Amino acid sequence: MKNLLLILLGFSFLEIYFLIKLAEHIGGLPVILLLSASAFGGWQLIRGEFHSLLSRAFVPSPLQLNEFPARKLVAGILLIVPGIISDIVAIILLLWPKKPDAPDHGIIEGRFHRID
Repeated sequence: MKNLLLILLGFSFLEIYFLIKLAEHIGGLPVILLLSASAFGGWQLIRGEFHSLLSRAFVPSPLQLNEFPARKLVAGILLIVPGIISDIVAIILLLWPKKPDAPDHGIIEGRFHRID
């Protein structure tokens, strides 16, 4: 528990440090606008995934049974958290390619019986 607290404090101080350095380079107002835009984008992403999740819950499709919106939800939360590092991690999560479906290698599953 103590290690988790240290990690969270270190991450917070690192985020603040990078925000201050960015504000020194481009100014305070652009940094505030950047943080506001990323928070708005994260909110819209979470909102869209929530509506998508609700629609899939009531009308399940066989193609959507294996999908889980965790990656987009985590990215939306990271976009809402103020900071440059969390925004970069969120963008990486959004741009990371999805895992391809497993190839079937020509195998057909099912029951069969031999007719002579």
